[in-house]
Amino acid sequence: MILITGGTGNSGTAVVEQLRAKGVPFRMMVRDPKKVSSAGWPEGGVVAGDMSRPETLGAALKGIEVLFLLSPPAANQVEVETNVVNAAKAAGVRHIVKFSAMTAAPNAEQRFPCAHGKVEEAICKSGLAWTFLRPTFFMQNMLGFGDMVRQGVIYQPARKSKAAFVDTRDIAAVAVAALTEPGHEGKAYEITGPQLLSYDDVAAIFSRVIGTPVKYQDIPPAAAKQAMLGMGIPDWNCDGINELMDQMRADQYAMTTDAVRAVGHKAPTTLEQFIRENARAWA
Repeated sequence: MILITGGTGNSGTAVVEQLRAKGVPFRMMVRDPKKVSSAGWPEGGVVAGDMSRPETLGAALKGIEVLFLLSPPAANQVEVETNVVNAAKAAGVRHIVKFSAMTAAPNAEQRFPCAHGKVEEAICKSGLAWTFLRPTFFMQNMLGFGDMVRQGVIYQPARKSKAAFVDTRDIAAVAVAALTEPGHEGKAYEITGPQLLSYDDVAAIFSRVIGTPVKYQDIPPAAAKQAMLGMGIPDWNCDGINELMDQMRADQYAMTTDAVRAVGHKAPTTLEQFIRENARAWA
């Protein structure tokens, strides 16, 4: 039996949908099952559990063999995910598939890669089998570019750097393989899209697909933070995002891999395909 955490978020929803499409039995842990539609779920398919409350985790993990570990960004991410790791070990879970991040390392200077790296380290020390999923920047983040694209300018503190933006559904395909197939234990998968793209390239693809001119404008990190704060993003999260952009400008994401095709058994989604499919988001 598989337990999914983080299954109501953007990335986790894709994992849930693909498992259901394959007819794979699993459970999903949420803080309040009453807030999740029970339509189509078998009895017991949605179970209660709160990562920040270790005493709630044992019941959710009872009988679970494989755990998909995903939590939303949080200032205490290491604490809440380590709570689940410890509870999984106590419950007899065999294998943890962790949704991590590219460049994850426990000694990383940037908060998000460092947090993911520390949780990876805790999983390794637990003695449980593990698989780490380390994706790059999500294409889905561009769904929030609506106002910028409609105004014809994408603002980012990226200079001319490049990254291979990835569709979260492609990450989910790799996750589902790791959750349901043998042979993925002890492996860390760097997950990317098929193309290295600068934001100039991104703007050009938007222009071509939606049929109106879009350009890219580089901005200072401080200006990017002010814009994020204006959107209601917490200060610590703004700083964390800017640190990722620091890494992008240092070319730490300038790579492509074949993980989606080789492990996820599908062709990776191109940004042009993604924009065509979601064109109404920028109309």
